[in-house]
Amino acid sequence: MEFVERLVAAQRSKRTVAILGVDPQLDSKTTPGIPPGYTLARFCCEVVEACAPQIAAIKPQLAFFEARGLEGMRALVEVLKFARALGLVTIADAKRGDVGITSAAYAEAFLGDGDFACDAVTINPYLGSDALAPFVARVRAGRGLFVLVKTSNPSSGEFQDLEAPHRPLWEAVAERVHGWGSDFVGADGLTPVGAVVGATYPEHARRARELMPNSVILVPGYGAQGASADDAVAAVRPDGRGVIVNASRSLMYAFLAQAGSRPGEAAAQAAAAMRGELNRALDDIRQKTHS
Repeated sequence: MEFVERLVAAQRSKRTVAILGVDPQLDSKTTPGIPPGYTLARFCCEVVEACAPQIAAIKPQLAFFEARGLEGMRALVEVLKFARALGLVTIADAKRGDVGITSAAYAEAFLGDGDFACDAVTINPYLGSDALAPFVARVRAGRGLFVLVKTSNPSSGEFQDLEAPHRPLWEAVAERVHGWGSDFVGADGLTPVGAVVGATYPEHARRARELMPNSVILVPGYGAQGASADDAVAAVRPDGRGVIVNASRSLMYAFLAQAGSRPGEAAAQAAAAMRGELNRALDDIRQKTHS
C-alpha cells in the first residue's frame, strides 16, 4: 500500500487523527529524561505500545536519539521495528534538506530500506526544489513527505511571514508543496507530499488548506505547546480527512502528573483523552458544515 493509503486505513480503523511524537527529553536540572529503572528503548516502546490503540502513527524526533550517541540510535532502530510490528505508520521527524547529493543520502537513510527507514520524513524546503527532489522521488516508491510550511514555534513568523513580495513566504512554500504533490493524488483525494502547519496558528491552517487541498497536514503544537483540539483540526477537509495531530511531551511524560503511575499507563490515559478531544472537535466541524 502507498503511504497515504496506509495512513488513512489506520485512521479509519481506529477513528483517530492522533499521532505520538516520540521525544525522549534530555535530562534537566529537575527531571531525568528517562524514568528511573528504564532504558531509553524500554521507555519509548512502553509508551508506544500503550498509545497504539489510540494513534495512527508515531513521529520520533531524531534529535533526542542522536544526542544520546550510539545508544540513542540503537534505541531508535528498536522503537521503529516495534512500532511497525504494532501496525503503526512511522514518520521520521528529521527536518532534513540540503544540496541535492546530500539530500539523496538523507532520503536513502530515512526513506530507503536501512536501519532508520520510515514510512515518511519531515523535510526543510528552504534550499529549494533541487534539495527536495531526492525526497519527492521516493514518493514513487510508496513513501511520504511532510514539508515545513508554517511551524508552531513562537518566532516562526520572523522569516515565514515575510512578504515575498505580495504574500507571506510560507504561502509561496505551500503552493510549491501543492505543485510537488499534484502528480501523486490517490484514491482518497490526498497526496503523500504533505505539510507541517502548527496548531498554534489556526487561521494560517485554514489558509494552508485552501492552498494545499490535497495534502495531509501534520499539526504540531497540541498539548504541551498550548493549542486546543479545535485549533489542531482547523485544516481538516470537508470529508474529515487530511489532518494528523501530534502530541509528544503531554503523552510521554503524562506520568509526571500522576503520582505512582507507570509511563505506559499514564500515556494510555492521555492518548485516549487526546483522541476523544480531537474527535469531539471534528464532530463539531461536521455538525456546523451540515447545519
